[in-house]
Amino acid sequence: MITLKLGPIVEDKPVKITVELPAVLHRDLVAYADYLNSQHVHVSWTGGETCRN
Repeated sequence: MITLKLGPIVEDKPVKITVELPAVLHRDLVAYADYLNSQHVHVSWTGGETCRN
């Protein structure tokens, strides 16, 4: 197996990416977001901690 050796990251600026999702996956993600919104579940972006309001 080939080992990929990367040096330090010189630029630390954000980049934008675009992805194409199958329609069924998009519908599932929208349904999941609606479910989470209805349960008032908030997930912290910094640690994955869940809290209920």
